[in-house]
Amino acid sequence: MALATSSLCDCESERPHGARASAGQWEQARENLRALLAAGGAEAMSRGGWGLEREGLRVDGEGRTALTPHPFAAEEPGITVDFAECQVELITAPCASPETAWTALGEAHGRLRQRLGAELFWPLSLPGRWDEPERLRAAEFGGRAEYAGARAYRAELLRRHGRARQAISGVHYNFSFDAELLAAWRRVSGATGPEREWRDEIYFGVMRNFLRHQHVFNALWGMSPPEDKAFWRDLRAGAEVESRAEADRCAAAISSVRLSPLGYGLAPGVAEALGVDFSSLGGYVERLGAAVRSGGALAHEREFYSPVRPKTSASPETAGGAGEEKNEAGASLRRLAREGVGYLEFRVFDLDPFEANGVGLEALRFFHVLVLASLLRPAELIGVEERAELAERWRWSTLCGGLWCECRPSPGAAGAREVLPLLEFMAEIAEQLRPAYGEAVTAARKRWAGRRDRPLDRWRRLVAATPGGALEAGLALARGYAAEAAMAAVPGRAK
Repeated sequence: MALATSSLCDCESERPHGARASAGQWEQARENLRALLAAGGAEAMSRGGWGLEREGLRVDGEGRTALTPHPFAAEEPGITVDFAECQVELITAPCASPETAWTALGEAHGRLRQRLGAELFWPLSLPGRWDEPERLRAAEFGGRAEYAGARAYRAELLRRHGRARQAISGVHYNFSFDAELLAAWRRVSGATGPEREWRDEIYFGVMRNFLRHQHVFNALWGMSPPEDKAFWRDLRAGAEVESRAEADRCAAAISSVRLSPLGYGLAPGVAEALGVDFSSLGGYVERLGAAVRSGGALAHEREFYSPVRPKTSASPETAGGAGEEKNEAGASLRRLAREGVGYLEFRVFDLDPFEANGVGLEALRFFHVLVLASLLRPAELIGVEERAELAERWRWSTLCGGLWCECRPSPGAAGAREVLPLLEFMAEIAEQLRPAYGEAVTAARKRWAGRRDRPLDRWRRLVAATPGGALEAGLALARGYAAEAAMAAVPGRAK
């Protein structure tokens, strides 16, 4: 029997602690922050390069996936298709702040909604209705010959992963550090080697530390619980036996199907076979390249569904469409080896149904502080034992709804030894940024303590109070956003 899932547990001793950072590591992180500020990095901490990608399903008025063609040409800037013909992907250009990227994402939503007519843009990560799964068809790109590679890639995805998994949507958060911040950090570190190699090491260290703490973000913002029984049945059918068994034990408490092993988290068997430990760019390229060449665990490097992935600057994948490099297996890995890391792609945002954009500014600001904390904390390599421990944290944060429940054994000791020091350090970082960042961290600390609702808590109450349950609740939200967009498009109306 699961513990109550309306809020986080009041007992600090039952919280997961992550990868056992010692008090000395947190003190080193604070020393790194002080040194970075002394080196002139304060203003640059607020700067960087941000991009957002939001996926979502077009549905009819009854919540069924739309059968109409994608409403834009394949070359349309910022609006393309994801896997399915009815699955839109909105992509912002690189922006100078998360607020600017969020505004740009909102503008793309406005353009999309003007083309939808009577259709709606579904506001949740999982489909609300799955009684006719065959309605979800792979994107066709108008049958154009130059997109043959894109169609072949989608056919392979459908064969390997099934239709249900491809229907899942979310938000990707792309980020690069400001050049002045990296320069100040390089002075602090006393690095003397080649700048590009040093930069790659920094980004890989950030990824390792993010993996150590991603369960905190998952527990606070995970928002893709299983609702439709037919969809859940089909998704389970395509999962590993171990993952199905875990999901069944935790069925009433699951908070994020999308981030779990049944969604776009790496299944345990796949993760073990790949053995990617984010120790270095060379090791990353070598292991993924070998997996792709073997055709076993991965048919393409884009199937490496890690919570975070390194990307080159101006990667073809950020431009939408279906260029040959985007679809050719191994091409982006070769480019990464040649050019080095330009930015990081974080894939841990479920759609927030209470935000018209699918993601809110509070979450984006909290996440930026988390990335800065991942830069400043010492970034030791991740060994085999720690990798297993982190995998347990990840499964807890997605399959257990951010709560301990009897379906899972406790993986370790108190959050007071790890999560609370992380949040305290994030509060110190936020003091160097605009007040809204400190407010976002404060709100997250209240959520962790159970004194403030998570999106998941709000959603569960809404579903319980809505005749017709999750489907009608999602449709009502979608209709509301469509009405707001229609009003905003009225000539002369103040935006």
